[in-house]
Amino acid sequence: MSILVYKQRFINPNYKSTASKNYAHIRYIATRPRVAKNEGMNHGLFGKLTAGAITEFEDWRDIARLAYQNSKKHITMYRSIISFDEEVAIELLLTDQKAWQRYIENHILTIAEKNHIRSQHLQWACALHKEKGHPHIHVVFWDTSTEAAKIKNPFTPPAIPNAIRIQMIKDTFPDKIRAFGEQKNMASAELRQFGNELVEDFERHIRQLEKKKYQRLRQEYEEETELFDTFDFEDDLLSGIADQVFRIKAALPPKGRITYQLLPPAVKKQVEGLVEYLLKNSPSLLKLKNNYIKSKLNMTLLYGGGEEYLKSSQPRFAEEADKIIANRILGMVKSLNRLDSEYRSAEYLHSRRMFYAEQILIESLDMLSSLTDYHDRQFEDMCRKQGGDLSKEAKKELYLKYQDRGYEH
Repeated sequence: MSILVYKQRFINPNYKSTASKNYAHIRYIATRPRVAKNEGMNHGLFGKLTAGAITEFEDWRDIARLAYQNSKKHITMYRSIISFDEEVAIELLLTDQKAWQRYIENHILTIAEKNHIRSQHLQWACALHKEKGHPHIHVVFWDTSTEAAKIKNPFTPPAIPNAIRIQMIKDTFPDKIRAFGEQKNMASAELRQFGNELVEDFERHIRQLEKKKYQRLRQEYEEETELFDTFDFEDDLLSGIADQVFRIKAALPPKGRITYQLLPPAVKKQVEGLVEYLLKNSPSLLKLKNNYIKSKLNMTLLYGGGEEYLKSSQPRFAEEADKIIANRILGMVKSLNRLDSEYRSAEYLHSRRMFYAEQILIESLDMLSSLTDYHDRQFEDMCRKQGGDLSKEAKKELYLKYQDRGYEH
């Protein structure tokens, strides 16, 4: 059951008996046993027919006759009830009629607005029934505008009273809603934090593997061949995680965004298997998941729902928690992608360095060869200018002469 109960109905103004029934309803809420009576009066009817302070009506019959006349004019007389458990009412300090008067005055415009009644056309009357276990207030309200009497077949969709109930809960229990919201956010953040720390631990261990061993493992998983290598991590849980992460990595398409919602069905099943493995082998993670489910159930209880509804909601909240965990552990696959990219970049840089080194060496040798050819031609030209062949002694002197000018011999 919701922490606040709001019910709303009306009797169709087209019925012949509607006027007398609305008269009787005013009498009932104003005078029934356990009604909180106005001071010095024999009834407990109060409300507002004009702007200003709340009026404690002197005679309930005046309002009953007004309800009767309105019904004859085909004005819809809405009836509603606002109820709390006794403990909640005490928590809200709703212990006497004056407190309830203040409460309904603070929330009557929400009721009017959701029913499409303008504040200047709103009139209402109500009475508090101090029923043991569930104190509640009856409210009768109506629209005094000329358009209201023209509605031939009034209808209130169920969404309207539900919207009133939800808004009144938000306005009445902002601290509770904030606290439950913070609990849910904290539980969600703790799940993500646990997943992030697990990813960091995984990546740290993977990076400690020798490059050749890592590449050999990657190849064995990619080719789905028999595994000859093992991870040999000191933590058995981490070794089991690594085995499943490598299998998920091998099953993923080469391109595409890595997120749980967009995974192919077969890969999604593998990820779900890893989540189940983690929850089975990590009590801390299971506790965080249960905290998340509990925080969601607390919020659901605030807005209402029977045991069957709560029972049906629990698997949905558990699935939400599993999805959070799944998206965190997919970070392990992203870690492998980063490591692969780093290794590819290193290999590419190494190959480029080798290529450039070879190019520099080849170009240097080509330059030296060209320079040698040039020097040989210069030497031969000088020999011819000296008149032909030179003796060995003359050649030696010529070499020494041009040695300091950049020529080699």
